[in-house]
Formats: sequence, C-alpha cells, structure tokens
Amino acid sequence: MNMKNRIESINKIFEFHKYVEEKGYVAIDLYDGSIIYDDKNNVTKICDIDLYNKGYLVNEIGEDFWGSKRFKSPEEKTKSMIIDNKTNVYNLGALAFGLLGGELDRSFEKWEADEKLYNIALKAVSENKEDRYSSVLDFYNDWIRESRNYI
Repeated sequence: MNMKNRIESINKIFEFHKYVEEKGYVAIDLYDGSIIYDDKNNVTKICDIDLYNKGYLVNEIGEDFWGSKRFKSPEEKTKSMIIDNKTNVYNLGALAFGLLGGELDRSFEKWEADEKLYNIALKAVSENKEDRYSSVLDFYNDWIRESRNYI
C-alpha cells in the first residue's frame, strides 16, 4: 500500500475512534487485526467493534487483558489499572507505528513518514500515561493537521 493510501486508512481509523470517544466509549482489544483493508477499492473497515465499553474500565485480568502484545499500553498489561481514552491514544499511536514504522521498533529510522507525524505518534505511545495526549480528539487534531501533506 502506498503512503497516501496508508495515511488515508489511518485517518479513517482515527476519525472513527474520535467518534467513539465523543459517544463516551473506550475501545478494548484494538489492534491491526481489527482492520480490513480492500486495496482494490481503497476502503478501510473496522471489525470487532463489539469490544467497546461505555466509559472507562479497570483491568481486572492483568497481563492477559485482551489485545495484541504489539499494541498494548502499560495499563493493559497491569492489573487494577484504568483503561480509558488515553489507553486508546496509545493503541492508535501503536497502530500508526505498525502501519508506518517498525511496529515495536519505534525508532525514527524505521518510520516512513515525516518527523512531525513521527513525534505525534511517539507522544501517543508514551509509557507514562500523563505524557500522552489527553484525548483521542487532541491526538486526532494534531495528526490530521500534519497528515494533510500526504493526501
């Protein structure tokens, strides 16, 4: 998939999760396996949306909490931690690294887009929850502003 199509696909996923946040939901188990991409028609679809929770929830499972290890935030690996919109910011940032970078190798050398988008994604995947964007909306707004260069 070329860069323009990847960015458009990512933007659609981020836009959907902005809407999810507006409605007061938190995505659970969000990772690239929840996305279907039709490259012939350049259509992105999100599946497995049955695992969304109204409001935040507490990780009562610990490390075995739902989700791919490649996309899990620290709170999704730790029992008694709160899963909320900042968790979703992390998941979306991890998704950006999966589609534009080195997935778990989050070095700039592996990143295929520009430094501005890299820094936005890097802030989103901060291990410290307080250093992330305060909401999916804030993350989305920065991402959309900078991704326009690719569309």
